[in-house]
Amino acid sequence: MTVAGRRGFTLIELLVVIAIIAVLVALLLPAVQQARAAARTSQCRNNLKQIGLALHNYVSSHQRFPPGSTSDVEQGGWITNPSARHIHSWQSMILPYIEQSTVHNQIDFNLSSMHAVNRPAASQIISAYRCPSYSGPQFSDAPSYTRFSPKYATTNYVAMGASDIGHIYGQNSGLFAPDGTIYPLSNTRPADVTDGLSNTILVVETREQGMSVWIDGGTAAVVARRYDADNGPTYASTGIALNYHPYFDYDIPHAEYGPSSMHTSGALHLLGDGSVRFISQHIAASVYIALTTRNGGEVIGGGSF
Repeated sequence: MTVAGRRGFTLIELLVVIAIIAVLVALLLPAVQQARAAARTSQCRNNLKQIGLALHNYVSSHQRFPPGSTSDVEQGGWITNPSARHIHSWQSMILPYIEQSTVHNQIDFNLSSMHAVNRPAASQIISAYRCPSYSGPQFSDAPSYTRFSPKYATTNYVAMGASDIGHIYGQNSGLFAPDGTIYPLSNTRPADVTDGLSNTILVVETREQGMSVWIDGGTAAVVARRYDADNGPTYASTGIALNYHPYFDYDIPHAEYGPSSMHTSGALHLLGDGSVRFISQHIAASVYIALTTRNGGEVIGGGSF
């Protein structure tokens, strides 16, 4: 009795199967990537909501928002001897309210944030301060910090301190008063935000990987408008700084990015009422500036951003 042999795949059939699998993978891959991006954005949004809750808990305890820095705007890790200046950041001050009391207790607030005693705390990577979409280093690569330690942990969230460089530096020049909510030496109460907390940005993402050390108050606030060195005293360009670089094209400190993110075409922003909004980098400059100022008197419709 003769038994027929089992027929195998021909080469053409095998190639067809491989081609079908390749097409299916090509179709599924973008969907998988989009799902992952959405998950990262959701986690980033949750980080900002946690920061917003922490800021309001701080207000409940202190009746005001924390200052962007405990020293003036010209003091930070980039100066010759930063350990001689206080420069503690708003992010250090809210640590107990984001379940980071252990790190907060490591910080000696009587000494500079850049003092050697505070470097162990400065090396701690705070998950709530990092956007999952950020692909840069965990520690600053800026010489301002690496000259002291290779492990100054960075942050992806900064305060929106003023509409432009001239205003955030205005506290020293006397020309302008800072017009944001959280900026160096700020003392802002919720009642001072007369534009309304729901119309005022407190915190924004950043993708800066050098001058964005969470413990350093000198890098803890940014501005809304692009920097123009030739347009004093505001030093403001007509465009906004969102996802624009170089953000601060100066020798020291030099920062590639201010308000920015690795999400597509914009960044997440925390508003004063605790809500989080994704704002496009193509938003009208006038609206973005109005959202930055705390008492500019602007009327902003909910559909404007």
